[in-house]
Amino acid sequence: MTALVRYFLGLWSQFQQNRIRRLGRKADQVEEQGFRQQWFLLAGSATKDQIVDHPKPQNLTAIYPPDNAFWADPFVWVKDGKRYVFFEDFPFDTWRGRISVIEIDETGQRITEPVPVVDETHHLSYPFLFEYQGELYMMPEKAEVKRVDLYRCVEFPLKWEFHKTLIDGVKIADPTLFEHEGRWWLFCAAKKGQIRINESLFAYYADSPLSSQWTPHAANPLVRDFSLGRPAGRIFRDGLGRLLRPSQDCLRRYGHGLNLSEITVLTPTTYQESLVWKVSGDEIGMRAIHHLDWQAGIAVMDAQRLLPKTAS
Repeated sequence: MTALVRYFLGLWSQFQQNRIRRLGRKADQVEEQGFRQQWFLLAGSATKDQIVDHPKPQNLTAIYPPDNAFWADPFVWVKDGKRYVFFEDFPFDTWRGRISVIEIDETGQRITEPVPVVDETHHLSYPFLFEYQGELYMMPEKAEVKRVDLYRCVEFPLKWEFHKTLIDGVKIADPTLFEHEGRWWLFCAAKKGQIRINESLFAYYADSPLSSQWTPHAANPLVRDFSLGRPAGRIFRDGLGRLLRPSQDCLRRYGHGLNLSEITVLTPTTYQESLVWKVSGDEIGMRAIHHLDWQAGIAVMDAQRLLPKTAS
């Protein structure tokens, strides 16, 4: 296939996707009259094999926020036998996300009230967690201020301090770190030129996750597709050693569905992935579902429902 043919096929795909999105927005405007969207958390026991085969969000425990907020983008961390969930806590009155934490039991039931742990004057979400050289770090989304910042945990789980800026001047969403073949990779969605956040997957790489020098992948954007691009949680390996990437399906609406893809080729100049499974909110009786994380036998996800606007 020639470059010219690929170019025109890409234009046709974008045209079709934009058409589907316009029709979806019109349908949503009717459906949402008198209602507002509320994301909530799902948590519970699951093996990694169950996640890889196909998740069953309907079998997890729903953790609902108060009517005046939504909770989304959960990441789980297990320490000393206790299970903690860090998430985007978005009060409707401030219209600005912060990062909060709850403790849950093995069935996903919440056993503590949420406590804000990172709160800034700008929006925060997607509190990606990782451990490096004995330290625990959080890398929340800061697309509003066009930065990727790290916070270091000084007293788990409640005390975090700003550590450093990794990337500055780029509108990055859902930054996700992982190590592969001697390099640290930062996968994310980004707004660049005509490329929109909800359709994109970009990649950067460095020698260390604490580096301030990140090299853009030569083939960025690696994915430009509303149904497959935007990250949706931690990248992990299954029991067969496959490198698996959760992503969002934003074609019908933002966060309408969830995908899992295998990364089959990843070098500084090339990228390939293949779809393992896809699930939409409609299939499981939920309006939308757009995040997945797993650690030590605990799965966390999120989903969306509609609440009457009179609720408070």
